[in-house]
Amino acid sequence: MTNPNEDYTLRGLLVTLATLIVLVVVSFIPPLEAGGVSLRRASVVSELISHSDNDAAPENEAQPEIDVSEFEIDLEEVADKVAQTTAVASPTAAATSASWEGIFEEQPTGESVNTLDVEDFDVALSDSVAFADYSDILPTAEQITPIESFGGDDFSAPLNRLYEKLIAGKQSVRVAFMGDSFVEGDILTADLRELMQDTFGGGGVGFAPMASPFTGFRQTVKTTSKGWTPYNIMQRKSTPEPYVNDYFVSGWVAKASSGASVRWDMVDKRRHLQECRRARLMFVCRTDADLRIRLNEGEERIFNFEGGDAVRQIVVEDDRISSLELLVVSGAEGFTALGADFDSVDGVSVDNLSIRSNNGQAMFWSNPAINAQINTMRAYDLVILQYGLNIMQADRHDYSLYAQQVEKMIRFVESCFPGAAVLVMGVSDRSQKNEQGIVPVESAKDLSKWQRDAAEQCGAAFWNTYDAMQKLGGMSKFVDNGWAGKDYTHINYAGGKQVARALYHALLQGVQQYGEQLRERMERSKPVITTPVEIAPLENGVEIKPLAIDLAQSTDDKIIETE
Repeated sequence: MTNPNEDYTLRGLLVTLATLIVLVVVSFIPPLEAGGVSLRRASVVSELISHSDNDAAPENEAQPEIDVSEFEIDLEEVADKVAQTTAVASPTAAATSASWEGIFEEQPTGESVNTLDVEDFDVALSDSVAFADYSDILPTAEQITPIESFGGDDFSAPLNRLYEKLIAGKQSVRVAFMGDSFVEGDILTADLRELMQDTFGGGGVGFAPMASPFTGFRQTVKTTSKGWTPYNIMQRKSTPEPYVNDYFVSGWVAKASSGASVRWDMVDKRRHLQECRRARLMFVCRTDADLRIRLNEGEERIFNFEGGDAVRQIVVEDDRISSLELLVVSGAEGFTALGADFDSVDGVSVDNLSIRSNNGQAMFWSNPAINAQINTMRAYDLVILQYGLNIMQADRHDYSLYAQQVEKMIRFVESCFPGAAVLVMGVSDRSQKNEQGIVPVESAKDLSKWQRDAAEQCGAAFWNTYDAMQKLGGMSKFVDNGWAGKDYTHINYAGGKQVARALYHALLQGVQQYGEQLRERMERSKPVITTPVEIAPLENGVEIKPLAIDLAQSTDDKIIETE
């Protein structure tokens, strides 16, 4: 029982002092990070005590910004493996491929840009180059973040070849968009695909895995799969043989059980998705397999394959593909599902190849032979590399080690998909919470610079995503507008639409500028106009033959008479 006459002032002061000491000590605990979000420092005396979290930066800078030990890659070995694979690859051979009509040679295969002759382009361009004017679509130059091309200006430069195919029209142009969770679920790529198809034709959703835990999040195609065990390349160590060696750059494989099935339904969430005329199923069957294909909930056909290690394909064409089903009737024990793609034969197709938590190095775990075989079936014209969010740190400014890995990514892509232009997207804008509130992660600019240097070193192309987002107000504005999540890192579909439009405008500007160069080249290459000039006979009776005078000659040039 307390004494009402006892003075507790001293005791209260001691408790208050002890509490203040605890709070001061806690205030010196550095900011913590949870789930990728930096938590604010627990400081109630921030107005009295100045904390400089940058004091720890030198120590952080001394640490490697990225782990490369698990991602060792011998690029010469990759090139040799691709060369050996493509030397014997036969995408239309009976053992490799089958078509809905049974005669595969009648099915277009989406030839590589490398197989098209320069003269063929000149013929196609003669009528279309004059119409490569997109000034009514493009915003002002100040509003566009341009693509920087470091691959040269000659015809053979991959990016220029891409532009020329787009100008020529009625060409199959395939784009691979390799990225991380920033574009998962077809965020950004859905709108880029739609805009490109608006302008250059094409339809269909592009690539889709046969089985994945994330298919339900994707709005641009409905995938219903049963009887599969999917594996992701980021969990490569837990992927059993032989599936660990079957990864395509999509990052997904699936093991079939008896009676495994998958169905794709085309949807109308974006324009042109239902304009699908061709579907291509890609897989490996190491044992003899019987597969049943059902088209548009109607006709069914059985396809038989002998066992082997090569990538196989079934190509289905119809006036309109609204749904497609695959059932593994037999041979499930040796079946590896790689994926399917859906396009409209001509025009642009954009494949979303996103892998969450990937900084780009995971592509080194894909099988170059698998990549090369699929490329012979449907070659890429452009590969976009969108990475960096998973290695960016607020206090880091030196990303030289990661830049070296980006260079290897570019070389890896060039080996697996020869002829494709490579476009490096700089890391996106990002903000984080600290004791000052929501502040930009300034190191995004540093990382973007290192990515640009890597692209320049390899003669690839670069697009500054950070700059494009800054022109739209930056990440804080994205969140305020409902274009990005509260983590101030990931955009949503609304934000993806904004970034996609900015990238589309950059590509369109590149096409238009190259079209102007083509017109100038064509003007210079036109034959010199000549005009016959009659010369009257001389008085001595000697007749002078007509001369052809080059109107391009200077009037000071001497005309030589011929008898």
